[in-house]
Amino acid sequence: MSRFSFLLLLCIISFGLHSQAQTASKWSSGFDWTKRAADREKGRWSLSDWLAIKEKNKMMDQWLSMNSPSPYEFMLGGSYMSYDKHAQDGSLADSSHTTFSGELAAYAQFVGLGGEYINNAAEDYSDLSGMFNLRILGNSLQNTGLTLSYGMRTRDIKGAAATKLSQQFGQAALQLYLTKYFGMDLKYRYFMPATNDQMGDVKEAYTEAGVFIDFKALRIFGAWYQESQKLTAPASTIESITDRTGIRSGIKIFF
Repeated sequence: MSRFSFLLLLCIISFGLHSQAQTASKWSSGFDWTKRAADREKGRWSLSDWLAIKEKNKMMDQWLSMNSPSPYEFMLGGSYMSYDKHAQDGSLADSSHTTFSGELAAYAQFVGLGGEYINNAAEDYSDLSGMFNLRILGNSLQNTGLTLSYGMRTRDIKGAAATKLSQQFGQAALQLYLTKYFGMDLKYRYFMPATNDQMGDVKEAYTEAGVFIDFKALRIFGAWYQESQKLTAPASTIESITDRTGIRSGIKIFF
């Protein structure tokens, strides 16, 4: 081989190696096969991933069901009532009496039913009330809240002037916690006017304001209350007003 042919061969080989290096450099700098594969892997959907997510959601739902509060609430209470009876027209002498009452309530989230019973042996009558409750503020019986109620009360009067008086009523009750365990409550109940053959026209309202303290599911409370009753006897235009004002104290149990 001549010297010229040898030099020509070296030039061709060098040029080929240089072109291959440039091509490799171009591909490596402008196109990364590994990065594109990694990007595709991130968006890849697989059956195993779906099963893992489903199992995770199942465990979360189970945890929430175990730790979320029940939507159902119940309350059972009893109270002792000591009051003074005063007739503003002077037809009856003032007197003091005591009686007992019981109440219960059941809620499903923000709606509930309630019942009350009073057995007033001193005045020889008993009251039985039922109501529908709608809680518009608050999320439980042991939390700050506002509740509106509509119900019916039947008063069974015994003795010589035995009769029954049924009255519909509307009620607003506010419960306010001042601390985590201590609070106050206000209640106003308005009875729709009713007419009775023996009692005549009857109008009535009930107001209550009190304080309470909670020990877990047990509540001890005390409240001042006033029951104002206006009567217009049959065949008469004279209205007599009777007020029962006193203290109601007792306990409530929540479960």
